[in-house]
Amino acid sequence: MSQNHLRILDHDEIFARLKRMAYEIYENNYQQSEMLVIGIDQRGGFIAEKLVSFLSELSPIKVTLIDAEVDQSESLPGVSLSAELEDLTGKAILVVDDVLYSGFTMLSVVSILLQLEPSTIQTAVLIDRGHRKMPISADYVGLELSTTLHQHVSVRIDEDEEKAEVFLV
Repeated sequence: MSQNHLRILDHDEIFARLKRMAYEIYENNYQQSEMLVIGIDQRGGFIAEKLVSFLSELSPIKVTLIDAEVDQSESLPGVSLSAELEDLTGKAILVVDDVLYSGFTMLSVVSILLQLEPSTIQTAVLIDRGHRKMPISADYVGLELSTTLHQHVSVRIDEDEEKAEVFLV
């Protein structure tokens, strides 16, 4: 790693924070019989998958993982989900991403879900770095990290070894 990359969280620290987040999620949703967890893109999907694993270990809630892909090449981002939209209606939903920054990505997914009239929508992120441009916040946060506008937070995932690290660049 070059000198201008500062490791913020290693693999064990990430998993400890995700486990704590899973307990918080369960505490706030213990009355739910079912919950849908939507992971945004690859890194959010990895975080969501780990949260689902922890939730399944500690709670009786039936938890289903759904992938969301956000195409940001357009002026208005497009969102595709790995589930039928009607399957989401009336359900408790948790939207998960790796880093919350401007809020555009999270808002793109949440705006699609609002049309489905879920029972609840909650949000979870591993890193909240502030600097929001959209009116969205995370209900569950692994780490709040103050950054400048010129810095970047990078979540690096090695899916073969199921490891992740967070760097400030």
